[in-house]
Amino acid sequence: MWGRPVRNPARARRAALRVAALALPLLSGTGVLASATAARADTPTPVSAATVPPATGAPAHGVAPSGYDLVGSDGGVFVFPPAGGFYGSLPGLGVKVDDVVGMVPSSDDRGYFLVGRDGGVFAFGDVAFEGSLPGLHVDVDDVEGIVPTTDDHGYFLVGRDGGVFAFGDAPYLGSLPGEGINTGDIIGIAATPSDDGYWLVAGDGTVYALGQAAQLGSALGTPSPVAAITSTPDGGGYWIVTQAGGVYPFGDATSYGSLPAMGVAPAHPVVGLVPTVDDQGYWLIGSDGGIFAFGDAPYVGSLPGMGVHIADVVGAVPTHV
Repeated sequence: MWGRPVRNPARARRAALRVAALALPLLSGTGVLASATAARADTPTPVSAATVPPATGAPAHGVAPSGYDLVGSDGGVFVFPPAGGFYGSLPGLGVKVDDVVGMVPSSDDRGYFLVGRDGGVFAFGDVAFEGSLPGLHVDVDDVEGIVPTTDDHGYFLVGRDGGVFAFGDAPYLGSLPGEGINTGDIIGIAATPSDDGYWLVAGDGTVYALGQAAQLGSALGTPSPVAAITSTPDGGGYWIVTQAGGVYPFGDATSYGSLPAMGVAPAHPVVGLVPTVDDQGYWLIGSDGGIFAFGDAPYVGSLPGMGVHIADVVGAVPTHV
């Protein structure tokens, strides 16, 4: 998949879905009413994953998220706590897919984008749909990630070969095929807050910096495959997380702990790291919906803690009640 600039493409039939804060309970593809089930759980099981004591002191800036949403490969969304920020799901819209690979939040954590392996994009809450690959009649099946622009009016998609597609006000800043770099191992993308650069990460921990994104280091030689890359809120660094829950900070990113350092071997692979807005903590997300909270990130429940047993969680976002 060759990256190329795409500016304000036509709205796509595949994903012209914008939902503003649906309030009804929606069905996840596992046969569990995610929102309704959570709402009935007045006192959900308190612990299903390791929790690290929060850092002391008030957040340095911003308002810390009070919960998180998880998404499965079918686009079903699970909300923690039950009164948290639920803005819709694909099963709730009658959309049947099994290839969702990513979920990213809006700038104020009051909406989210979902992306499928075919580059289909779905916008919920306070974000706008700006186009998709199926809408451009681009036929791919190897999209690995999405990251929005700072104002939520655009986003970057990345394929497994490092091809980058830019939609809305996201500027195209290059791709690995365009640089003559041949790889089929890219598994994630993160962007600078000024939208003038992005980082791509491969499964072996190699980081590629494009545009004005600074090369801050790679995580080569990790004992477990890399699962994701997440930039710090100020763009001065990034975390790389492995499937075993190892956390590798670069630049101004700070480590608040990792699963191997705690002697914890997760039963299911870790699929992502979600930072809090004040850079004082983060959650690690397991593919079973297990939550590991570090620093000032609050633990407010998990799927195993609710007795929900799945293995296809692919992402999460922070939310506010």
